[in-house]
Amino acid sequence: MKLLSGLAAIAVAATTLVAAPAGAAPMTPTRLAGDWIASQLTDGIAVGDFADIGLSIDAGLAFEAIGDTAGAELVADRIEPALVTSEAYPYGYVTSDEYSWPGNEYLGQGRYANATAKAAAFAGRVGRDAATAYDNVDLVAQLEDLTDDATGVIGDDTSFSDYANTIGQAFAVEALARAGSDEAGAATQALLAQQCPAGYFLFTLGSTECGDVPSADVTALAVISLRASGIGSTRVAAAVALATQWLESVQKSDGSFEGDASTPGSNANSTGLAGWALGEVGRSTSAARAAVWTRSMQVADAGACASQAPTGAVAYNVADLSAARTDGIAGSSTVRDKWRRATFQSAPVLRWAPAATEPLSISTPVSAAERTTVAATVRGLAAGEQACVSLGGDARRVVGTGSDLVVSFVLPAGAAARTFTLATLGGTTTSTTAAIVTPAPATPAAPATGELSVPKVVRVKNNDVVKVEIACDAARPCAGRLKLRSARKVELAGGERRTLVLAKSSYTVAPGATATVKTRLTKPARAVLGKKRLRVVATQTARGAEPARTTFWIRRR
Repeated sequence: MKLLSGLAAIAVAATTLVAAPAGAAPMTPTRLAGDWIASQLTDGIAVGDFADIGLSIDAGLAFEAIGDTAGAELVADRIEPALVTSEAYPYGYVTSDEYSWPGNEYLGQGRYANATAKAAAFAGRVGRDAATAYDNVDLVAQLEDLTDDATGVIGDDTSFSDYANTIGQAFAVEALARAGSDEAGAATQALLAQQCPAGYFLFTLGSTECGDVPSADVTALAVISLRASGIGSTRVAAAVALATQWLESVQKSDGSFEGDASTPGSNANSTGLAGWALGEVGRSTSAARAAVWTRSMQVADAGACASQAPTGAVAYNVADLSAARTDGIAGSSTVRDKWRRATFQSAPVLRWAPAATEPLSISTPVSAAERTTVAATVRGLAAGEQACVSLGGDARRVVGTGSDLVVSFVLPAGAAARTFTLATLGGTTTSTTAAIVTPAPATPAAPATGELSVPKVVRVKNNDVVKVEIACDAARPCAGRLKLRSARKVELAGGERRTLVLAKSSYTVAPGATATVKTRLTKPARAVLGKKRLRVVATQTARGAEPARTTFWIRRR
């Protein structure tokens, strides 16, 4: 739930590994957030369409929580003229002149419980006495006047609707208890009456509808104020413990918290407030998980990943972060206000963001073939920390997990030293891989049958073997089949005439060698050859090669 400010509602292997340069200044997430919050204030006041005192106090509360005492003191000083109606501020924050609308008829002064409680609680957190901190109003006395003596419930003194709620009640308990007010006991009982059996606090004062959608924001703010109040009663301790258990039960697996029905989905406001509350009560592990998610929403776009989003600010959610990286936030007062509220309310939880456990470094293989995939291993990123890993014009945003991250790139073509860069707002480090050109694979030599070498007439002995020689001058073995057939039709027994296969054989000849290939005459061939010499065609064949033909004569000795 976003806490709105104003009169109506008060916001409440062998590798190349290079480490980052020694002495690189660590950019803590709280420092980044604090710097951006300070940049959004004009002399301590959050100014947008108007001077937003409620939002200014949110900034002051954030400064106080992250240890920026000077920032908190500046806000506390500068809000004084705007607390009560004046010429400079016609709409006072805690006390204001009221007029009818339409008609603009003066109705008297209104006094606002949420605003008074929040301003008083803030004064206490920066170490001031809320009764005497400001010359124009005694915040404690006014808060006591706005607290029902019997029920302890706070309420507005106004000609308009009463907008007091449980967030204001929590601030009232904190301020009244710190001031030692007699109203503190009843106010505390009224706040605890807002807690449901499950542990969460209802937003609407006096509501008993525990079936309503619970709010992590309201519950977190109640816990924070109860802790800050210093009340040590058993009942308060039990209420805080029950609320804490409920907050942990609704924390999502990624560490985030969702808003209520009006703000569904994980968001920085709810996560920041809930994590802050968990941290204040010593639930450090749960607080750290919320801080990690919040840090992942914090803009820290370095190096080649630099964007239009405001460095140090925390986005309300993933969609807002993505949009701001492209469009920035300066073009819309509504968008800027949303970023301010998200950052001001979530900054305190960043105190629990875990730090990196080793120096920042990136490692890649010493060498790799061009156009192949190379893994860049990133070390030293804290969980939730933003970084940029790049190779030339290929830049990737990564978010730390607290462990090694592996980012894959494809090396460009060509032999060259390829530099991988790891950049964060705290420093830059590089690693180099030598890209090697891989020779093109050799084209396989074409199949070869070899060259048949025979005399004009080959004489066949009584063993009926025809011998020929085949020479192989190819780069690979010459292999194939050799078939001898009659060049013309011959007359067979019985008077039939046809072309006759005389002999055939397979052969293999080593490259650069010459071999004798022997073939044995078939029975019909032996019968024909016994009468006369034959004109022979020798055909050499091999798969993928052109057939080779040679003509010669054979005869008996």
